[in-house]
This record gives sequence, C-alpha cells and structure tokens, in this order.
Amino acid sequence: MRRRPSIWLVVPFWFVVATASAGTITVVFNVDAGGNTSNPLNGLEARATFTTSGTQMTVLLENTSTGVPSGFLAADSLLVSIGFSLPTGILIATGDAAVVADGSLGIGSWTGRVAGDSVAEEWLWTNEYGGDLMSPYAQVISTSDGQGGGSTTRFDGGSGSVNGPYGGMAADPPILNIPGSKPAVSNSILFTVTLSGNLSDSELESMANAGIVEFGSDARYLHTPEPAALALGALCVAAARRRG
Repeated sequence: MRRRPSIWLVVPFWFVVATASAGTITVVFNVDAGGNTSNPLNGLEARATFTTSGTQMTVLLENTSTGVPSGFLAADSLLVSIGFSLPTGILIATGDAAVVADGSLGIGSWTGRVAGDSVAEEWLWTNEYGGDLMSPYAQVISTSDGQGGGSTTRFDGGSGSVNGPYGGMAADPPILNIPGSKPAVSNSILFTVTLSGNLSDSELESMANAGIVEFGSDARYLHTPEPAALALGALCVAAARRRG
C-alpha cells in the first residue's frame, strides 16, 4: 500500500495579531489613548473577550491592572466603560444581561454578590456613541451616565441613572480600597447583547482591535496596541526562538 505524502500547512507566526478562534477574540488594552506620557500607566490594563453565536454577542470585560498611575483615587482605578463600532448596518438590538463573571466577586456594597449575580442596575448600553474620547465609537457599554450620544438603556431595563464610576471593576485584588458604601466588582463582568445582524470573524476581529476602554470618570482611556506593532512583536519573538 502506498502511503500518501504528508501535507503541512505553515501559517506565518507574524500574522497573528490577537488571541482568536472561530467567533471569539480576546484583546488587551494597555496603550494610552490620550497621549498622556507624563504620568505612566504603571500597570493599568484591561482585557475584553468578544464571543458571537448567531446574533448573540457576549463581552467579558476584565480589569487586569497590576498598578495604577500616580495620583489615582479609588474611583479612578475602576474600569467603567468599553467602546467599539459594529459594522455599518448592525446595531445592539437588546442588552440582555450584565452579571458577575466566573471567578469574580462583588466588593464594597456589593459584597455577597457572586458569579452569575446580576449587576444590570448599574450598567447601560447605547448605539449613539460615547462621551469625551469615546465619541468616535458607535456602541458603548458603561457604568457611567456621561455618554454623549443621546439615548441610553440600562441592562435591567429600568429607569434612572447609573452610579459610575462605582459599579465598575476593580483589579483582583483591588489596588486601592473601595469604600464599603460603594458598589464594585473584582474583577470581571460578563455582558450579553443581541445584535441586529451576524458578524463575520473578520468583522469581529476588526471591531475588537479598534476598541477603547475607560477608567474612572475620564481618568484614563486605553486602546489596544496597533496591529502593526503586534505583528512586529510577534516577528521578533519568532526570530528569537529561531536563534535559540
């Protein structure tokens, strides 16, 4: 019996710009979006995992900070918003849930809330862009009322304002003490929304890589590294491995 020759598919290592699989992409926000270089980030960082299945999309938003810029108050250390732009013609149709994510806990006045418990009363969504540095982004999920686009909808469907920046996410463990009277989560919240249409994997990846997050009330905005920078970094790693 003749054995068929093996066929190897080689994918260039430099092509990978984020952690991705079918319908899922994880991106890290660790670059200052405001050009503030005089006060270093000092470990301020966030991570988001977008997952789609049909028209449903989940966003796992995590505060992965290991430090905060000098002068930050407790409220500034909280991750409070994420902005992104869905492809033209696709909107958030409904905000279905906002819950404490697996492995996370409520802290402050939310002490006692555990994974799966709702925090929807303190989070909203909009298709009408955000405030300040988030104004270029068509969709925003936030615990802050300060969004500039017009109508906003709370995840629980109720009326009234949200309490941002409190209600946001501290790191795990929290870097600064959260007052016991204020709500927060350490360190991640899972959001579920229904979209008005389906996203391709390439559309999902493009949207995620172009996003932005906010800490505190305009305390700091972060975006992802530029894809070109990520590709260059991956290429350097590959070269180092070959030399090794």
